[in-house]
Amino acid sequence: MLKERLKEVGAIRFGDFTLRSGKKSSYYIDLKKATCDPATLEMMADAVADRIPEGTDRVAGLEMGSVPIAAVVSVKTRIPMIIVRKEKKEYGTANRIEGELRDGERVLIIEDTTTTGGQMIKAVEAIREAGGVVENAIVVVNREEGADEALRNKGIELTSLFTANEMLEK
Repeated sequence: MLKERLKEVGAIRFGDFTLRSGKKSSYYIDLKKATCDPATLEMMADAVADRIPEGTDRVAGLEMGSVPIAAVVSVKTRIPMIIVRKEKKEYGTANRIEGELRDGERVLIIEDTTTTGGQMIKAVEAIREAGGVVENAIVVVNREEGADEALRNKGIELTSLFTANEMLEK
């Protein structure tokens, strides 16, 4: 049902795209369209919430795509959230992580889409530097282009709601 809904709201587009990783692709998974639709956002959050590992102390949304998903997951599960910025702010508090994170807390990374896992690994490193423990991540759509292995090499188990191949099936 969620997969069909993602397609209905236009989360898969075809054309000539350059991904964050620099790779070229004939399709683009645009989950921002899905997170802007309340019913679809709730469906994604429910699917993520159903897979949260026991003992999770915080959920982490990565700027910007997964922040709405993490926020709804946090509200539904009552697990506090943090936001991990791509870069440290150069003004105000100059935080890379927004929200409270205590030493030793177990943090679940939530991401909308991943290709190589590069952005997720940067977030893991920032959380670990701040004293958090990261062992698990959940992604809505995994493009299956190296993220699983890259995260496994960092001690992270990646759970994917869907693979790109599943999303591209008729």
